[in-house]
Amino acid sequence: MKIPRLLVLLLLLTSVVATPTLAQKVYVDYDRATAFSQYRTFQFKETREDLRNYSETLHRRVVDGLRGYIREGGMEEVDSDPDVYIAYYTADQGNLRLVLSDLEYTYGPDFSLGSYWEGGVGTRNLENFSFKEGTLIIDAWDAREKKLIWRGIGTAAMAKKKPDKNEKKLDKALQKIMKRWDEMYGAKVQAIRKHQMEQGE
Repeated sequence: MKIPRLLVLLLLLTSVVATPTLAQKVYVDYDRATAFSQYRTFQFKETREDLRNYSETLHRRVVDGLRGYIREGGMEEVDSDPDVYIAYYTADQGNLRLVLSDLEYTYGPDFSLGSYWEGGVGTRNLENFSFKEGTLIIDAWDAREKKLIWRGIGTAAMAKKKPDKNEKKLDKALQKIMKRWDEMYGAKVQAIRKHQMEQGE
């Protein structure tokens, strides 16, 4: 018996709706007033919201990956007095709330804070951020001025129901986020030109 074409289309549509995808999405905010070319060195900082208490193996994987990407981008890692601090946070079990007063930095003067929060990666207000479970957050801040200059966010980077998939999911999210870190150097030129114009150079 031949199934009507319309019925086939309806069945396909139903199957798509019934099986929602948890595709990873990446969002980036950065301080557009910052000349990133001024930064030459970085230091990694551990946080209370990283993966050490969840899985030391996954923690080392993220840290080693971060260090590799940033070194390849031309920055040197140092043990003290860096230009930039790098840290990461994860919403590994339940939502993650980052209270601004608990962090070691404020915002850069031209940090956009994105328009994707409601219904995207979580919610925010002037005092805190709330990230959905499974989100990976990478921050870079100016070590001397204590201001946040770059934030990369990857959704669906972890899955509590399928922990055996987390290595691959984290690797994929980290790769996507750090690709945007590389693209930031395009904004670097704009920031330098803006600074030169302001200084009349």
